[in-house]
Order: sequence, then structure tokens, then C-alpha cells
Amino acid sequence: AFVYFKERGVDFQVLETGLGGRLDATNVVKPEVCIITSISFDHTEVLGHTLAQIAVEKAGIIKPGGSVVSARQSPEASAVIEKVCRERGASLIKVGEEVAWRRNRFSDSGQSFQLKGIRGEYDLTIPLLGEHQLENAAVAVSALEVLADQGAKVSPESIAKGLSQVHWPGRLQILQHNPLFVVDGAHNADSAMKLREALKQYFDFDDAILIVGTSQEKDIAGIVAELSLLPSMIIVTRSHHPRAVATSELRAEFSKWGVKPQVAENVPSAVELALAEAKPRDLICATGSLFVVAEVIEYIKGLPHEP
Repeated sequence: AFVYFKERGVDFQVLETGLGGRLDATNVVKPEVCIITSISFDHTEVLGHTLAQIAVEKAGIIKPGGSVVSARQSPEASAVIEKVCRERGASLIKVGEEVAWRRNRFSDSGQSFQLKGIRGEYDLTIPLLGEHQLENAAVAVSALEVLADQGAKVSPESIAKGLSQVHWPGRLQILQHNPLFVVDGAHNADSAMKLREALKQYFDFDDAILIVGTSQEKDIAGIVAELSLLPSMIIVTRSHHPRAVATSELRAEFSKWGVKPQVAENVPSAVELALAEAKPRDLICATGSLFVVAEVIEYIKGLPHEP
């Protein structure tokens, strides 16, 4: 959506971060608006081992006198963000309080929702699935409203058109039907929980088959704990990436939850095993790592593998 407006002459800066926050290289710019999406446990070796510690790092992007849009946060993360905004004289808009949204309908191609923002109300559609994507969209619209208040020429029609054209591969992306094959790059416990909820909420299927592969330094125990709560056949695998976790480690972690997964030492064999086991009304979902998701997409679509 931001690219759409930028291409049409709207002059503003967007701060896009990797780890996010105080330690990120992109923090050298002074943004027109700072965005803090939902804070969860990830990159803990750098950002900290509590949500409050991680929030301190994320809040490092907040500039004196600036504008901040925050997604809904845990109480401890929210307290940190509010404190930093007060100290730096920054205005704060909190999605879920000043801004609210309500989902209307959804299908395989996306979902429609109503949003009550600071400047008005919107009827919107987005070609992404999951309630967390509605939250992300609400954050994006709120940031655009801040920019409009600062003089950017952003119309409600442009906001609606921009969101309707969003494309985000690997996020609850449907690759095929009969059986339904979905990929989602959930790579921490919070995103695994959101995936588990979204699969039950957005899809109609008989049995589930999960293809799971993760990377090192991730919260493997947390990811497995969440995915183990979804009754399913589990296939553990690993990507070609050198940081991929061994299948034996994943298998041992699932066994702690009474799950005995099947093992496929590479992604193509995991996909073939899942397809061989699936019935037409079953759901296959590959997750745990964006590297695994990328290789699944390559294999299903017949694309050459590019390390």
C-alpha cells in the first residue's frame, strides 16, 4: 500500500526495519510516522528475553515530537511504548482503542472489513487471510491517516485501492486445492499460535497434515508446543539453508508432546509424502521457516531452486 502511494507522488518516508528498533541500521532516518507492529518473542539473543526488554528496543525508533502508530500489545510492551512516547513528547495512536476494525466476510481470495479510523470510516478488502492481517491493515491505514494530517494527499479511495492490491507470498498463501495446500512462514511461538487459530477459523477441511521445518536460534520448543495443539499428521523436514534445524531435533521436540512425526530429510520429499497421504478434503500446511515455505512454493510451482 505504501508503494502504491509513493509511486503517485506522496512525499513521505517509511521506516522499514529488520530486527526493528534501536539497533536497526534504518533507524538513522527521521520518519514522518513510526509504526510498531505486534511485539512477540523473536531475535531474543539480540533484543532481550522479556516482552518489556524487546519493547524497549522497538521503541528506539520513536523520535522526539514524532507520531507513533502501535498495534495491540501485551500490557508490559504497551506500558513501555506509552512511557517512551511521554518522555519524548510523541503522539501515540493505538489500534484497538482509537482505531477499531471488524471483519465482514472472507473467502479463499481474501477478506473484507470495516475500519473506524481517526479521520473517518472505511469499507476495505485485503487479499490476505488471518485476523492478524486485519490488524496489520488497521496499523497501515492509521499511519496513512497520520500522513494525511501532515499534508499528504491520501484519499480514502486510494487507501482502499492500495490495500486491495497487497501481495504477500508465504503468508497463509493457498498454492492449490483438492487437497488444499497452504504455506505460512510462522517462525516463532506467537505466529505459530496465530497460524493454528487461522487454519481452524478460515478453512473447512477434514484432516490436517503439517510440514514443519525451522531454523536455528528460533524458539523451537514454543513453535512445536503451539503446532502440537492442532490435531494433525506431522512431517518434519529441513530446508537447504545452513541454519536449518536437523529433523532429529524437531522429531525429539514433538515427541515431548506425544506426537510421533514422520521424517523427510528435504522439502520435496516432504511435499510428496504429504500429497500421498492427503485425501481430497484434507489440508496440508507447510510452516516453521520462510526457507521451508520458499522451497515448497518452488517445488509446487515447478520453479528452479535458487539457494
